[in-house]
Amino acid sequence: MNTPPTGGAALAVKTTRLTKQFGERKALDGVDLEVPRGVAFGFLGPNGAGKTTIIRLLLGLAWPTSGSMSVLGHEVPGDRGEALARVGAIVEEPRFYPFLTGRENLEVNAAARGRAAARRISDVLERGGLSARADERVSGYSLGMRQRLGIARCLLPDPDLLFLDEPMNGLDPAGMLELRGLLRELVEEGRTVFLSSHLLDEVQRTCDFAAIVDRGTVVTQGSIGELTAGRGKIGVGTDDPGRAAAVLAGVHGVDRAVVKDGAVEVALSPNGTSERELVTGIVRRMLDAGLAIDRITPLEASLEERFLNITRRFEDER
Repeated sequence: MNTPPTGGAALAVKTTRLTKQFGERKALDGVDLEVPRGVAFGFLGPNGAGKTTIIRLLLGLAWPTSGSMSVLGHEVPGDRGEALARVGAIVEEPRFYPFLTGRENLEVNAAARGRAAARRISDVLERGGLSARADERVSGYSLGMRQRLGIARCLLPDPDLLFLDEPMNGLDPAGMLELRGLLRELVEEGRTVFLSSHLLDEVQRTCDFAAIVDRGTVVTQGSIGELTAGRGKIGVGTDDPGRAAAVLAGVHGVDRAVVKDGAVEVALSPNGTSERELVTGIVRRMLDAGLAIDRITPLEASLEERFLNITRRFEDER
């Protein structure tokens, strides 16, 4: 498992051997997670992988069966009050009083947090892009507007850490772009954003680090660059890309070979063989076929490709 290179930096979230069991079913099975401060951290996994369960535990909404966890340096659930004083969160779909306006809903929430939160209402409505609709009833809001109102509510305590569970649900492309910009602004202000999502492309665009969870276990974690750079994918420059792709498609350990942008894009499936050995085999096969080789370079995989490769391999191992 890759670990984010936190060095001596303080962590926003840390879990150690975190386990949650419901009867005979283990929803989480020994989760070790480290989230550096001041980053956007993507939390990825298929439905039922345990993403929302982990968020609920970190917020003190449920108790772990075993293991330990801390939020902003405070143990949870033992020191829950101090841990969550500077935390904002959306867990699953945000819910509001439908017959109150957006502003009135925030006023209700701010009343429980004190005068400082109340003074921030206009600002968080502006940041959420809702100033023009703030005095309309929430019953008339679209899902995307309710998502933005949920983020505005998260910002009321002036949080150091935000937990956002699928915040892009219901947003159109323009709304996603606006939200991405807002999240990056929050990170630039020194806040930490913990973003649980199934929209892998948006996570790749928005986040600095990510973890992939499957079947209640963190399979891998690290920077977006580490997770996507040169992982099982190479580009081969040659004088005859079409014939080279056909030749390489038959090489053991090559998942697929396709012509792209005048070169051959080769996806590797090591299956116990090192990538170095596979590349050596590719070079030998091409030379045997009389094909010239101009270059061989590692390619950046998309986060989606990395995610699918990891979860498929993890499923095979199980």
